Amino acid sequence: MRLNLPPLATEFSPLQAPVFMAEGSGNAHWLLHTPSGPLVWRQFGQAPGSDHSRETWLLQQLQIHPWVPRLIQSFPSGLLLEQVPGQHPDAPGLNPLQREGLLQLVMELWQQPCNLPALNYEDLLFDYWQKTGYASPVQPLLEQLNKAAARWPALTQLTHHDLHAGNLLLENNHWVLLDWEYASPGNPWIDAAALDRWLTLSDTEKKQLEILLPELSLSDPWQEMADWLEGLDQLWQVTR
Repeated sequence: MRLNLPPLATEFSPLQAPVFMAEGSGNAHWLLHTPSGPLVWRQFGQAPGSDHSRETWLLQQLQIHPWVPRLIQSFPSGLLLEQVPGQHPDAPGLNPLQREGLLQLVMELWQQPCNLPALNYEDLLFDYWQKTGYASPVQPLLEQLNKAAARWPALTQLTHHDLHAGNLLLENNHWVLLDWEYASPGNPWIDAAALDRWLTLSDTEKKQLEILLPELSLSDPWQEMADWLEGLDQLWQVTR
């Protein structure tokens, strides 16, 4: 992805050529060395089902929380953010305090008030299928995922929807959660299942999260939500 940097105030203008950092599912990130210090330009792409206006609004509303990246300025083409210190975490290397801190972050996220419309999972899945060119081999998987999501009750807890190590930074015991393009009211079991898939949660940790998780009419919600995420990953891989 080519750099598309908007005009910036002098204190935010790069002193040297921006350095390409990484390109995620649909967005590129560039490091800017500026008179105000190191900043990151998050240049919008278009991943299936993402919503950058919603992402921008949520970041603006959540700036009081230490686990949200500091937003300097927003533009139609991207976000200017403070560079977050830290490293993407390695699950086996986390100590109990760090694991507990991450669980507390996610539980606090779920409790944030948010009057945005809930994520429409049918629309999300259709967008993925559209990106495949309506590939017929994918249709059975799409129908399976839609059928499962249709059984969920109306859920309105703020959910990140894309929790994994690449979207987290850890500095000592301080966590920051990145990439909010899918965040919206929805089914927090998606975050919980993503954490379990990555961290292999203990029974005690699962019970801690279950205090805030809604009741689902599933015999084994942890396994069935993990299966749903696995299916979504398969659908995503076809779009790449």
